[in-house]
Amino acid sequence: MNELKVDCIKYKSFNDTFRFCSFALALGLIYPNRKNVCLRSTLFFFVLLFNFGTLFWFIWYTLKCLWQLDIYNSTRNITVGVIILLFVFKTIYAHFKTDLFASLLEQITKDLLKGNNLDADYQEIYDYYIKQGLFGQKCYVWIPIILTSIFPAYAGISMTYESLRTDNYKKVMLHEMDLKFIEDKQYDFPYFELVFAYYFLGICVLVPNFAGFDGSFCIATSHLRMKIKLMTHSIQRAFTDSKDILELRARLKTCVKDHQEALEFYVLIQKLYGGWLFAVFLLTSFLISCNLYQIYLTGVDPRYTMFAATGVFHMYTPCYFASCLIELGEQSCTDMYCAAWETWADPAVTKLLMFIMARSQKRLLLDGLGIVTFNMESFVSLMQTSYSFFTLITSK
Repeated sequence: MNELKVDCIKYKSFNDTFRFCSFALALGLIYPNRKNVCLRSTLFFFVLLFNFGTLFWFIWYTLKCLWQLDIYNSTRNITVGVIILLFVFKTIYAHFKTDLFASLLEQITKDLLKGNNLDADYQEIYDYYIKQGLFGQKCYVWIPIILTSIFPAYAGISMTYESLRTDNYKKVMLHEMDLKFIEDKQYDFPYFELVFAYYFLGICVLVPNFAGFDGSFCIATSHLRMKIKLMTHSIQRAFTDSKDILELRARLKTCVKDHQEALEFYVLIQKLYGGWLFAVFLLTSFLISCNLYQIYLTGVDPRYTMFAATGVFHMYTPCYFASCLIELGEQSCTDMYCAAWETWADPAVTKLLMFIMARSQKRLLLDGLGIVTFNMESFVSLMQTSYSFFTLITSK
């Protein structure tokens, strides 16, 4: 009977509502469980230890290319290095932010469960913004899958196609580079097959990390938009549904508390994701520039073209969700003004409404360590910066 009652609940916890994100966080060892921080850190160390060979070969070959002033292979390695660096950074960053991250997910769960006791018009707002969060979750499921499957898919398709045409076909590694100590036999059996599988397992480790943490940003910003929209809707309902002035004052005081809670949630988002936003902006600009350089040198290579397009989308998504938050924050003041306040000639009520409106006029900006603000203008700026860097490294 209890299980049937639970199944009938419309709004459930964060883990049940955003299952892909929650699963990716757990699989990526960054789910903010305060009790197992040491265990997750230890497991992450073993993940790095397992991929030590790949990291060693990658770092050695990158340094070799830089020493030889091999710009083509240097930028090719930097392209892949950005993804590896983001993976390591986010895992360590999420471990340091465990308490903040846990508080954010707990607040989302609390708010979602509260929606089961609200009226239908409030639940319509819940449904819309939950769909927005699910959309962000889907974006960051497909972005890392596409980003990490480009090179394995290209290598597999190329070798399959060539093997059908000739017996003496060229083997294609996931990421072409000289492997220290086995340079002369890295394409021989069984070294090639073992290294190929080893690389592929390392790539699979990257997907949950990006899908979980990056996806949670879209969910958190969508949830903040929901909280603000619920607050403005409550104000409008207060003016239309209140039976007397005492009830109206009480309901507006509740709206003030809801607004304060939304602002505290905004501060929590900024504290949690600020460092990550800066890292994404900085490293993604390098990734896009280096990919453009690869396309400049080799023509429209499907690998680097798809890699660049996915990198652009990876930057566009947080800019889009941050921009939507800014737009809703600016609209909230207008929504409150459109409430039927003129029908209540009460100075105390007017002061409460003016107080909320004044506080809502502060823009809800999300920035990376106070250096770069995330919105659509920042996205355009990133594209311009990447192109400027591209013209710099291609100029002779």
